[in-house]
Amino acid sequence: MSKTIFGDADNDSVTLNTATVIGLRSAYADFEKSEQDINNFEVSVYERKASNGEGVDGKDVIGVSFTAKFIPGMKGLGNANRLGKSINYVISPENGEILAIYLAR
Repeated sequence: MSKTIFGDADNDSVTLNTATVIGLRSAYADFEKSEQDINNFEVSVYERKASNGEGVDGKDVIGVSFTAKFIPGMKGLGNANRLGKSINYVISPENGEILAIYLAR
């Protein structure tokens, strides 16, 4: 089993801690405001370092990304399509609060 800032993971399961679940819920609620179809996105949860006022610089935080999928058969950059615009969230590992939101063009 692998221990991460957002929970535990092994070959066939992931156990998320409470702050991660709260953060995912908050990020998804904010994502819904963009009125984009969630079916056109991949959702990633990852560990990253805080920077630029996202809490304590250099401290581990949780990243949640809603990344637009490519249009089938089309090549290009991840956001160079009509399926949507990616949104990245920085989440506090202590309480699940959204610390920052980054929009991609």
